[in-house]
Amino acid sequence: MHWGAYEVFSVLSGIVFIGMVFLPTARGRDRLSCAAGGIAFIGYGVYVAGQDSGTFVFPSIIFVLPFLAVGYVLFSLFDRGRRNPPPGPRA
Repeated sequence: MHWGAYEVFSVLSGIVFIGMVFLPTARGRDRLSCAAGGIAFIGYGVYVAGQDSGTFVFPSIIFVLPFLAVGYVLFSLFDRGRRNPPPGPRA
């Protein structure tokens, strides 16, 4: 197998999308979309890594998607905590 930057970032993007399925703030439709996208990215990355020859096209966004997804996860978790503060005395 040949693992280059495109294949690695494709699989990394897929793993991040699969991880987004477990967000407590995600709706059912979003979970399904993230799961399908994650499986597609992982599958395509592994498929291309296993090829000996040929030309394959990767969108350049795969280099940015993992970072955007992690940022979205952190924002949604922070925003959820801000909207639902823990019970207790308030100043």
